[in-house]
Amino acid sequence: MYRHITLVVLCLTAFAACAGRGELGFVALKQPGTEIERIFIATTRQRSETPYNFNGLRTSELTYGRYDISLPPTHQVGKIEWPKGEPNAATDFVITEAKIFETPAAFRSGIKTTNQSHHNKNETVVFIHGYNNNFAESLYRFSQISADMDLRGTSVLYAWPATENTFEYLHDRDSVLFARNGLQTLLEQLARSGSERLILVAHSIGSMLLMETLRQLALSNDKSVSRIIKGVVLISPDIDETVFKIQLSSLDPVPDSFIVFSDDKDRALKFMSFLTGRRNRLGQITNPEDLKKYDVQVINLSEYTDGDGFLNHSVAITSPSVIAILRKLQTTNESLVGKIADLETRVEQLFKNNSK
Repeated sequence: MYRHITLVVLCLTAFAACAGRGELGFVALKQPGTEIERIFIATTRQRSETPYNFNGLRTSELTYGRYDISLPPTHQVGKIEWPKGEPNAATDFVITEAKIFETPAAFRSGIKTTNQSHHNKNETVVFIHGYNNNFAESLYRFSQISADMDLRGTSVLYAWPATENTFEYLHDRDSVLFARNGLQTLLEQLARSGSERLILVAHSIGSMLLMETLRQLALSNDKSVSRIIKGVVLISPDIDETVFKIQLSSLDPVPDSFIVFSDDKDRALKFMSFLTGRRNRLGQITNPEDLKKYDVQVINLSEYTDGDGFLNHSVAITSPSVIAILRKLQTTNESLVGKIADLETRVEQLFKNNSK
């Protein structure tokens, strides 16, 4: 009992330690040597008083936008270089251009234009963030992922209304259910935009949001979205294992490439297990056989300790070692679809070799 109380105190302390929250920073001029990541967004957060920003309150109105984020020449893999004062493109993540689309049609047009300009035309990667993220944090995190993983399709963030408060986890679980319709609408808009390949990536409780939305789509019998989903990646998923299996059974078909990144040292998921009264969350499963019959591949990251933060909850997207391995999986002409499709045959050996 005392051990559980200690765990709760440690986790709450670690969560609350992030008191200085990330904020959007704008710089009009581009800095030589910087890398620009273009991120499209769809959000069911309410608009903030600050231009181009959104708060943690819910709205049924889906807002679409586009942000160009500049990464500094000094960027370190797995990190977000937050401004410590006035934003500076030479040292910080900054926004050089932002746009809010007035209509879904304008959003679809922007997606189509960007798709055509990329090496891997018509591939779109959608990222769903996790619990306790504000808008700036989720936007900059996906920029970091896009740059470090060398994503070559069009990047789209779905920003759902997380409360940005460590102590409102249960409220955020309700917000996940609230946000399903918005995510479904986004995926339908992407299908209408001409995107031919969708890769869906979700972190933490964002994985529950993604799975519930996929189940909702399956029950609607509309195949326009499911037919173009080519891969699903769940990072440290905060889902009950039994619930996940029920969600999977509703999908027809289950995407060919379905990956779960897990870590039995994930302190955040241990905390969530305590809160929910269940022993394990999906992101704590480390035995690939547990989900093999569902054609879900489990990649255990427990050996990697160079991720960002005490909680070990974002190892797959912040560990330089893991990111380096994932980058090895691509060739010059290979898209993220190709990377995921080849994980079954190549990634396990790469991870084994690198963890020795």
